[in-house]
Amino acid sequence: DEGKPAPEPVQLALELAGVGAGQAVFVGDTVWDMEAATRAGVRAVALLSGGIPRADLEAAGADAVFRDVAELLGRLDDSPFRSPAG
Repeated sequence: DEGKPAPEPVQLALELAGVGAGQAVFVGDTVWDMEAATRAGVRAVALLSGGIPRADLEAAGADAVFRDVAELLGRLDDSPFRSPAG
């Protein structure tokens, strides 16, 4: 009786990519995206471009929220999810 959003699609993507949940970041723009990522044990990054309020995305488990893809890409260098160099 797994409720939606189910984590299985995220887990399958991790398996296909050959990475663990701790090495991945899920980017989405809905509450359901954040819940699926959280249920799969993946860090969740939300985009406001989907029209969902920031507070709703954060309540659903977003670890970080960006206005849109352009802002996300522009902030990768100072991201808390960035892997240390070397």
